[in-house]
Amino acid sequence: MQLGRLGQGLAVSAVSALVITGLGATVPANAADGAGVRLLSVQDGIASVRLDADAPFGRTVTLTAERLDLGATIGFEYNTDPAAGNDSAGWTQVEEGLGFSSQSGAYAIAEWDASSVVGSTVAVRAVATVAATDTTPATTTYSTRNNVVVTGDDSPVEAVSLGLGTFSPFPVSTSNGSFFAQPYADSGKDRDLLTVTGTTSATDGTVELSAWNPQAGSFVGTIAAAVSPASLKVSGGPSTTPVFVDGGAFRGVLDITPFDAGAGDVVAVRAERDSDAVAPVQLRAQAIAQIVSSFSPGRDGAVLTLTVRDQSAYPVPGAEVRRSSDDTVVGYTDSSGQVSDTVPYESVSPGYYVNTTDNDPFDPDVDRQTGEITTPAYEAVATSIEPVFADGTVFDDREYADGDIALQVLDQFGRPWSGEQEVSLDYEVHPSDDAALERETVVVDADGRAVVDFDPAGQDGEYTLAFGFTRREEQLDRSTTFTAGDAVLGLTPLAGTGTSGGQITYDGSLTVGGKPLPGRAIDLAYTPGVEQAPGTSADAALVLDGQRALGGATTTAANGTFAVTVADVVETGNPAETGGTLEVTARGLGDVLDATADFAAGPAGVTPTPTPTPTPTPTPTPTATPGKSVIELRLTGSDARNGSDKLRVRGPRTAAGARVRIHVRTAGGFWRVLRGVDLDEKGRASLTVDDLNGEKVTRYRVRLVPNPTFKAFTSKVLRLR
Repeated sequence: MQLGRLGQGLAVSAVSALVITGLGATVPANAADGAGVRLLSVQDGIASVRLDADAPFGRTVTLTAERLDLGATIGFEYNTDPAAGNDSAGWTQVEEGLGFSSQSGAYAIAEWDASSVVGSTVAVRAVATVAATDTTPATTTYSTRNNVVVTGDDSPVEAVSLGLGTFSPFPVSTSNGSFFAQPYADSGKDRDLLTVTGTTSATDGTVELSAWNPQAGSFVGTIAAAVSPASLKVSGGPSTTPVFVDGGAFRGVLDITPFDAGAGDVVAVRAERDSDAVAPVQLRAQAIAQIVSSFSPGRDGAVLTLTVRDQSAYPVPGAEVRRSSDDTVVGYTDSSGQVSDTVPYESVSPGYYVNTTDNDPFDPDVDRQTGEITTPAYEAVATSIEPVFADGTVFDDREYADGDIALQVLDQFGRPWSGEQEVSLDYEVHPSDDAALERETVVVDADGRAVVDFDPAGQDGEYTLAFGFTRREEQLDRSTTFTAGDAVLGLTPLAGTGTSGGQITYDGSLTVGGKPLPGRAIDLAYTPGVEQAPGTSADAALVLDGQRALGGATTTAANGTFAVTVADVVETGNPAETGGTLEVTARGLGDVLDATADFAAGPAGVTPTPTPTPTPTPTPTPTATPGKSVIELRLTGSDARNGSDKLRVRGPRTAAGARVRIHVRTAGGFWRVLRGVDLDEKGRASLTVDDLNGEKVTRYRVRLVPNPTFKAFTSKVLRLR
């Protein structure tokens, strides 16, 4: 942390002593101050020699003190004993090297080469010496900071420097003393704004800036200035090549209005990022001299950057910029003297002006203006490509329609590209487990989109889509994956049980290739069973959005899951209700699952009698309801010959006589019943069906029709050509 070139640009030593007061205290000064001096640096007990500005100055530590006795000579010393007192041995004078020191005026400064004590904890002090006169003896007083940790390159502690601007690598330093007195009282903008710049070893984050209030004995008015990356010079001279390292630059604006300071006065400012740097600046009043404009392409129009500069071409913060067309306010300039406005492309405007007084309309005698501004036509640049999946990156084959997978070209602002030039893309799609295919070249349409050719009848599983702009002898730039196939509907439990008056929750899922299908509609239908209380009807039902219903729908969540609740009504005697059926259907996909819902009788309720003593009601014996079994069927077959496919259904012997239906998937993606058949005494069936799909894949499945013995079951899909 060091002063940088501020001492060269500001003649601090030539400034007479001046006490500036006015802001409330925020941070106490921790040094033990003597009568003649107050140490302002290393406020937090941390010093760093990390490079925070161009070498060699970036390796020093700036020590700054306030001269309380204007007749005193100020020096700086350090002691390797961190607890050293005024009379302790071991104090070493800081050499006033590098040409940066001040021995007169309100403040004293020295650059300390602390490399010899890096990694140590030391004491640092400012020394005020007043020479003897004919009537008074010589006096020496101190302001000491004990337990100061000195860190270096191996420490994460960042260093900071004041006085270097953001114009890397050869910044202008003297702007650090520039302040602008806003004249816009009618708009509530009448502050004195001091621009502070500097550099740091940090590459991001913020640096805290504040100003010293001598009367309060504290730094006040703290603001946070953003750090942007900047290069710091390590070495280099007239005959050598410079070497640069990564660092940061910052620029902020301090409100010094409460100081009631003017041109020529001195204010000490502090920058802090782990360690600190303190520097006195001599104030220089800014007078608005010009406003200039530049533009850059923007997403919603041409972005005009309006920069206000003073008599020395330094940026002016807080200046009021208005539109010449209607005198409306664009805004007030930032720490870089800039404010922006977005205007249509290919437009002409009278321009802008900067107010130099509190009079809003343009005054040609004192205000400054840009003149007429013409913006160019927008030139879209085909910059990037984004894949588009209408049904997401996981979908069922039956959902797919031509155009659902596409490549969208975007311009430099992330908008769909459109332009007169021809833009072509290369792409290829292949199963992820297979080798890449030869790429295809397509030209995007007027909306910057190219449709990807995909065959949903191909194998199920994960696919890789590789794509890029067409270039000679170059590989594709990007790739992404998607999964296509037959959706699998899951539901647990298939045999739901609960207690009378309670509820049963079914957990469902919808997946393709084990990956979730989110945002899909699930249709629900509930058929009540039988209430075991004489003369009453079954009353269990679905609970959807807090309401009871026998039908409705839900939607799969981001992880492809959904939940269904069937609730029974609480009734006197808690009777059983059995035989309810829940049908769950994946809308548009044809997948259907059936589940049962049985509510067993619960403990009998209590029926009050006219007498004060209640008589318990006998508990009825629940009627046992035989449960249904679950069996699995397997569908196999062979490809068509002479236009026919042979299908075979295999089940357990216990399924003998059960009715099954053969389903075939239509071109529209829906399942229709092809034929019904009863299983033989071995639980099997064979049949031949016409194949009307030619050389394309035909999908079959078999479904067991639910009956009093068995629950419904749907087999896996059989694919034949």
